[in-house]
Amino acid sequence: MNAKYIIALDQGSSSSRALAIDEKGHIAARVSHAVETRRPAEGLAEFDAWELLTGQLDALYGLLAQIGPANAAAIAVASQRSTVVFWDRMTGRPLAPALSWQDGRAAAQAQQAEVPQETVHQLTGLYKTPFYSAAKIAWTLQHVPQVAQAADDGRLCVGPVASYIIWHLTGGKVFACDPTLAQRTLLFNIATLNWEPQLLDAFGLQRAWLPQIKRTADDYGTFEYEGASIPVNVCVGDQQAALHSLRVVSGSSCINYGTGAFFMRNTGAQRHILPGLLTSVGVASAGTGCEYLLEGPVNACGTAFAWLSEIGFSFSMDEVDALCEASRIPAWVLPALGGLGAPYWDFTLTPVLAGLSPSTKKADVVCGLVNAMAFLLADIVFYAERFGVKSGEIKVTGGLSKCRSLLRKQADILQTRLLPCSEAESTAVGAGLWAAQRAGLDTSAWETLRLLPPIEPHMDAEEAENLYDQWHHFLNWCKLKK
Repeated sequence: MNAKYIIALDQGSSSSRALAIDEKGHIAARVSHAVETRRPAEGLAEFDAWELLTGQLDALYGLLAQIGPANAAAIAVASQRSTVVFWDRMTGRPLAPALSWQDGRAAAQAQQAEVPQETVHQLTGLYKTPFYSAAKIAWTLQHVPQVAQAADDGRLCVGPVASYIIWHLTGGKVFACDPTLAQRTLLFNIATLNWEPQLLDAFGLQRAWLPQIKRTADDYGTFEYEGASIPVNVCVGDQQAALHSLRVVSGSSCINYGTGAFFMRNTGAQRHILPGLLTSVGVASAGTGCEYLLEGPVNACGTAFAWLSEIGFSFSMDEVDALCEASRIPAWVLPALGGLGAPYWDFTLTPVLAGLSPSTKKADVVCGLVNAMAFLLADIVFYAERFGVKSGEIKVTGGLSKCRSLLRKQADILQTRLLPCSEAESTAVGAGLWAAQRAGLDTSAWETLRLLPPIEPHMDAEEAENLYDQWHHFLNWCKLKK
């Protein structure tokens, strides 16, 4: 019998990937297409929704050409979480740019929604900010006539990127998403695991525009291709998919270094609502409960390195470790692209470079950015510890987890052991594992977690504390100057 592969689609902020995963959980083939984030003005970030779709489909077609459509057992779709797509349910064509999770244009709509911040946090686990979809949907209805017209005509579909992809894979037969993605709309109640009428009313939105909520692993229809009928059986947010492959079970923690960076702590069935942090839905079964995650995002991680190159400090990511080794007096960098995320939620801050001198080299600026990433994540971890949520040793993944200088600095500042994972494609593997289990395949041989040697802290505790204090002096100075 021919080998059967799980197909994992991973649509992210920087690329759209399609991966074939074999019966042992290994990636047998992959195809990737780059994604362009458009920034028409400061604070704005958007995608061409049609390019997102066609890039993802082209990656899928290329992968199926390699493995043969008949060898695909199921398709899992993972995507960036808070980016929102508007399309016409009659044609499938997008009606507006897909507004990125990094886009802040809907600040006024977020502020004008007549629901207290505390209520939003209790209901959704998130905060009333322009970075989640609800305010973006309200803004687009007010500023894009074709979206407003489609709403009036009953033709409007609004959903996360994964819903848009699944709609097209199934020929418009399935319009759905899972709770990990529904939550990021800021319209989802994490206790009832359904759309929240109070929030729909506050933002002036209608339930009819939104997808049906299904379990993470569920029946999401069928993709018909060259005589093969391939079930689509997983829809999930990228971060939660990564945690599944890393076995971040209740009581364990992870940092994912990607376009943004995220600290996540699995708190099991216990929902922690802490000021300054997010409460996210983990493994989700609509109507039958879920696991919860305590989450702290850093808005810009990979994008901050790209920004540094764009402003004249040109380098490749392969050079980062050598540049950090060469640095003698690191600069102080605040990579506040789109402001700061947890635990500050200050969207008024902008990037800062400081501590420069006539002898400052490119290596010092790059090293300063690496240090800043470690400091910003430490801010989240230490903040959670103030509320009794201890991180313990931390699994780390994501494309930037290959940067050893970043992991060494992170371990030093946290004074905690880090457990790096060898598979950078943790999102795809996690989504694929759910799909294999849903398809009834034997996953006992799946090797989803392959740990590299741990990163131990080498800086003594007093030196780490002094350095961390200097960071906060710098951060407070940045706040005073804004």
